Amino acid sequence: MANKEPKGAYNRAPTFNGENHDYWKECMSVHIQSVEMDVWDAVVNGRFQPQVDVNGVAQEKPKADWSDDDKKKVQYEYHSVSHCKTAKAMWDALEILHEGTVDVKQ
Repeated sequence: MANKEPKGAYNRAPTFNGENHDYWKECMSVHIQSVEMDVWDAVVNGRFQPQVDVNGVAQEKPKADWSDDDKKKVQYEYHSVSHCKTAKAMWDALEILHEGTVDVKQ
């Protein structure tokens, strides 16, 4: 089961060919982390929800009070993949988000 990808080729997302899932999973993890650690945090921890402390209790922060950083973190996952119906569609959306379309690349 030799991998045909050159070592260190993390400039694009690794493809899964149905074999050696553990290796692919590790490569995908490294790839996402190399793109943006906040994206990886969204993968590991789920949807980011801005919160505010009210009398020692964390509560959902009203959207009107979100900082630019809060908005950025929410956008990493929500706006990128909320419209997607499949995992493939999610990956494609994330690829366009971080790498651009073919027209943009040219």
